Amino acid sequence: MEDALRMVEVGVCSAWPLPGDPTCAGVARRIFRRAAGELSLVPELVDDGTTMVSELAANTLHVHSEESRAGSEFWLYLRGSGPRRELVCKVFDSYPGWLRAPVPGRALRAPLDAMSGRGLEVVHEMSGGRWGYHLTRSRLGDQPAQGKAVWFAIPAAGASQDLGGASQGLGGALPGSAREAMTELESALAARGFDGLVRADDPAADMAVLSVCNGLTVWCRAGMAWLRAPGMNGERWTYADLVEIVEQAVHAHETLAEATQPRSLAGVSRTGALRPAPRPAPRPALRPARSVSYLRPVPGAIAP
Repeated sequence: MEDALRMVEVGVCSAWPLPGDPTCAGVARRIFRRAAGELSLVPELVDDGTTMVSELAANTLHVHSEESRAGSEFWLYLRGSGPRRELVCKVFDSYPGWLRAPVPGRALRAPLDAMSGRGLEVVHEMSGGRWGYHLTRSRLGDQPAQGKAVWFAIPAAGASQDLGGASQGLGGALPGSAREAMTELESALAARGFDGLVRADDPAADMAVLSVCNGLTVWCRAGMAWLRAPGMNGERWTYADLVEIVEQAVHAHETLAEATQPRSLAGVSRTGALRPAPRPAPRPALRPARSVSYLRPVPGAIAP
């Protein structure tokens, strides 16, 4: 527990397993309160966050009881810097959609007689709309499982000042070059079960490119990183947010994969996403990975 909390403080995503029984919400609450205390968040935010964590964790019980799938996980990490610093809380389960519809979004509310969906209404209101869900892969276990993560974020501006989180990367110290940043990103994606990655580095231009699959590339250049993928809005992050970049890359990959090979999800609702995922036309599979030491065109890459 202590090591995992320290990982959150230095800018690394920590993950804990959640039990598949009614104690899961209590376990998640205790972890969140410990982390929030270490980060010195204001009491009101701690109380609100505890309530939201409890709602997200309770939702995973349906997965365990009705689908008998892999265990759920609770993730915590810091992202952003200065006044935009925030603590991101995610609960992962291995079911890609929702077992009960409808799930409330920005414009959709659960009916008055609904037996489910109200927990996410609570999260929506208490987070001020800073919540959502996305397809992703698990962090724990030998074989990463596919599924979804439901998340919310709360302000943590004081954490960046007190803990120096803005000066950290995935490995602790902030990468000093595009090559170093991409090495960390590549390693983090490999840990989530990605292979067949194609990478190109240009040290003279302080640039590195990683092709994850056709249509999805990760770029690092001069202290900034970004993704090129269908539907991406061109947002860029500093090397202090490598955790978020990996999360975005996994999300984009799983969205592309589902578009080409949709899962059978009869009756499943996906409302509640802050940004609906695009459904591009099918693309051919990426060729096997090869390593190069200089920058050259990468399959699927789009010039910045």
